[in-house]
Amino acid sequence: MKKLILACGLSLICTSLFAQSNSATVIVKKIEGFSESGDTFSFKTTTGKRYQVYNAGGANPIQGEELISSSIKTKKAICLRLDADKTEPRLVQSVHKGKCK
Repeated sequence: MKKLILACGLSLICTSLFAQSNSATVIVKKIEGFSESGDTFSFKTTTGKRYQVYNAGGANPIQGEELISSSIKTKKAICLRLDADKTEPRLVQSVHKGKCK
């Protein structure tokens, strides 16, 4: 019984740690530009990290995409929900106002 409780507890801790790694609180410094095909654009944060947004050249914007350019102007933090793939630059799935929870 103790092993079961310990396993469940460790499982919850590991799950929350991995879930947090798929989000990032950032302030956007600048939009760096679009890909050659125009399907993606990348931006850099004030910490120097680069992120990428796939939006099919604007035809399929991600949720909250407008908050990226807003963060540049207001210097306010936004929460990026990231793709599970850890390759750099990280691919953004959605953007939300404020710090990540």
